[in-house]
Amino acid sequence: MLQHLLRLSYPTPADHLDPEDHFSTALGTIFSDDLANQHGDRDALITYLPSTYPAYPAVELRLADPAGEDERRKFAHYLWNAGVLMAELWWLGREEEHKWRVKGHAVLELGAGVGLAGIMSVLAGAEEVVISDYPAPEILQNLRSNVERNVPSQLRPKVRVEGHTWGDVTSPFPAANAGKFSRILAADCLWMPHEHANLARSMRHFLSPDEDARVLVIAGFHTGRARMAAFFDVVGDEGLEVEEMFEMDAEGKRREWRSERDGGAEDHGERKKWLVLARLKRKTSINSGSA
Repeated sequence: MLQHLLRLSYPTPADHLDPEDHFSTALGTIFSDDLANQHGDRDALITYLPSTYPAYPAVELRLADPAGEDERRKFAHYLWNAGVLMAELWWLGREEEHKWRVKGHAVLELGAGVGLAGIMSVLAGAEEVVISDYPAPEILQNLRSNVERNVPSQLRPKVRVEGHTWGDVTSPFPAANAGKFSRILAADCLWMPHEHANLARSMRHFLSPDEDARVLVIAGFHTGRARMAAFFDVVGDEGLEVEEMFEMDAEGKRREWRSERDGGAEDHGERKKWLVLARLKRKTSINSGSA
């Protein structure tokens, strides 16, 4: 399972943890059949061991401690299963690897959270990587710290952290980088329906006009299938189209994508084991040279 690739440790003695910390770290043991979707809490050090380790190194991640309630609602202070799977795309098999490859590409990670997918993109040979999230100082500083902790000094010039509010295409960062990225990564960014159009607008704005440029989307169903599925009804209005989409569980089993299962009465425990994987491209009816 995806969560078996993660280890949580604490720099302070266990007796200094409060009851909430003890409970959150024990959930996987207490509810062994209930798949954990979010990982980490305050003070935790998350160690990610890629399934191909030691070909790819272990990555150590700290989580942000957002200052205000509005920032905490962004949920950037957790690592989610979609982010782990985005870092584990070699699971897809050699015959599909080229469709999701980041090596040699200019990569933008949107809604990065702890930045795992962006960090792995650097280590996997991306030519340039921008790791972005909501422009809250605590979130961006934590991302910079995670990059410094895990990216070797010789690769640091290839990666930077930027604040970006979805839908904003006029501020300095988006204005200077329109159509620049041939790979855009979005892991568990679909849980806010009111942000779907803004997210798709940012994707389209930053996506390169190159024929093989793609947006790679992975999202879990734990927040509700209907809420997340609505994103794919919006992308066409923003100049994107779905090239391929399917579902995969935490063990790597696949099935076809459906916007609804069991007449909307899908079991919550079963639903949260699954994620959707989608590749988006520029809409063919849109002038590919425009940004």
